[in-house]
Amino acid sequence: MDPAEEKRIVNEILKDRALPYSIELLEVEGDKYTVRNTFGSTIIYKKKGSKYFLEDELD
Repeated sequence: MDPAEEKRIVNEILKDRALPYSIELLEVEGDKYTVRNTFGSTIIYKKKGSKYFLEDELD
């Protein structure tokens, strides 16, 4: 994935989730996005429509 696309996805997640910290995109699998936050935690978001949800929120 090119850097511009990664930046677009990260910005969409930050805006949609209103996160007060930065994230780094680690992996993309279809509509599943694995990110690492500034605290070192790995989080999985799933895109449903135009919104991003924590993987646990959709279970």
